[in-house]
Parts: sequence; structure tokens; C-alpha cells
Amino acid sequence: MKLSIIIPYYNTQAYTDELLSCLAKQITPDIEVIIIDDGSKIPYQAPYTWARVIRQKNKGVSGARNRGLDEAVGEYIAFIDSDDLVTSDYIRQIMAKIKEGCDYIWLSWKTTGHGWQATVKLKSLDDTFPPDNLCVWNRVYRRTLIGNI
Repeated sequence: MKLSIIIPYYNTQAYTDELLSCLAKQITPDIEVIIIDDGSKIPYQAPYTWARVIRQKNKGVSGARNRGLDEAVGEYIAFIDSDDLVTSDYIRQIMAKIKEGCDYIWLSWKTTGHGWQATVKLKSLDDTFPPDNLCVWNRVYRRTLIGNI
């Protein structure tokens, strides 16, 4: 498995369904999608068989991401928030950077009236994180870099 995408979920069904529909045409056998249902009032039922849903008692978004890391088998890890959207070439661009041997990929983003769109921009490990954007949902990491953090 090359890429594990971890999606923490809490009561955002309409948004998450739309996100998964954005990913649907991009999924290949090298892609794993894990949705961590973090104690939602109504358990999430993914509309696609390739999306694995794991339900847990509410532990917050960090607890959900950590559970996703425990379950992920990919060489690379990406996080997407359940109310975000991705472009139609999101996975293709990430996989192209992975083929180049990148350890870390920083995804640019923009706010639209409807969600987020991302394009890939490579940053080296020597670069500093953008001071105004320390979130994990716009990054892809080689699993060995983050280990068991």
C-alpha cells in the first residue's frame, strides 16, 4: 500500500459523502481510505466499499487521527478533514511526488464558497513549516518520518 488517507469524522455526513465522491474516481489499489468515526450520534456508513470506517468512542480529532495512524498500512500518510474537498487530481499529484521519492509533501489550499481545493507544492525537510498554517490536513508524510508520533 502506497498511500493511506485518514479522515477523522464527527457528525459531518453530507460533507464526508461529498469528499468521498471527489476521491471515488481517484482510488486505486495503492490507496487506502480510513474514516475514523469519533463517536458520532449516528454511525457513519460509507457509500463506497473502498472506504473503511472504524468507529470509536469520542476522543476528539487528535484521538481520531491517532487511531487512523494505528490502523494505516501505507508507506505515506495523508490527512483530510471530513468537511474538506479535494481536486479531481489530488491523488495523482501526490502519487507523482511520491514517485519522485519525496518524504514530505505540502499541499497548498484555498478557501472557496464551497470547500477547499489543493495543489501540490513540494517542500524539503530543511524548510520550515509555514508559520500561519500548522495543520496536518494539507500535508503528506512518509510514514517513517512520523513513526509512532
